Amino acid sequence: MRRLFLILMIPLCLISYANDIKRLSIVYEYTSNNPNETPEQARQNAIEKAKISAMEDAFGIDVSSVNAILQQNRSDGKSSTDVFSLQETSTRGEWIETTKQDILTEKFENGFWYIKVRLEGRARSYSSQKADIRFAFINNQHDRENRDQYLNGDDIFLRFSSPVSGSLCVYLIDEEQNVFCLLPYMSTSIGCQHIEANKEYLFFSNAEDRLADEYTLNTQKSVEQNALYVVFSPNMLTKAHDSQSGKNWQDEQLPRQLKYKDFMNWLAKNQTRDNDMIVKKEIITIRK
Repeated sequence: MRRLFLILMIPLCLISYANDIKRLSIVYEYTSNNPNETPEQARQNAIEKAKISAMEDAFGIDVSSVNAILQQNRSDGKSSTDVFSLQETSTRGEWIETTKQDILTEKFENGFWYIKVRLEGRARSYSSQKADIRFAFINNQHDRENRDQYLNGDDIFLRFSSPVSGSLCVYLIDEEQNVFCLLPYMSTSIGCQHIEANKEYLFFSNAEDRLADEYTLNTQKSVEQNALYVVFSPNMLTKAHDSQSGKNWQDEQLPRQLKYKDFMNWLAKNQTRDNDMIVKKEIITIRK
């Protein structure tokens, strides 16, 4: 056993999708509505909302809807039927690569952050319906709900399932932009984690797989934020080129890693070539 340490709805289709990649740019002003938001959280939120706004301007917004029927038994013995409609919106695009990013203004006023950001990058409209993957990062093997708050020394696990077979890679990026490959495991030689359709996996658990790498989250700071990337494709996907970090025994306890720029280049190249690739980013907070 190896323990490693780390610092719904029915869619109503409104248009057909094109596979064109566009260069987008935007100047976006973000004002937080959370008095407990940290500076790093505010910056990340400003950048993510800028991406969404740029893609909404370029590709529009999708509206998904579903009609639901609710039958109730009343106290007088009769039944009633209610029909109601649910709606949700989402951008029709996906962000592929950030080519330029500048924080123009950053102020903390009246208990809230105000951030103005300039963003340039490449994005494309969805060409087809993506696979409906399900995942949750958890610190207890019995949990099922996604968790974004952890304490120093907590273990981390990943539940994952997909309606189609494919390949999965998982990466962690810390605040110093060190990129660690969490999945596939270090013992794997094929360069990806194969996923069978309609099967639920529990990753980073030696109880599920004796060859699994297990992870414990560590930080030397009072509060630290890490980004977790879940990269899935129904097509063949090979992880980025990485290496074991350092030469001492402490470094040997870390997952394989690569430079941030190399990771982003790998991600952009694969997204450009693979229309079916799904990239999900989760921000977790670790407190000492």
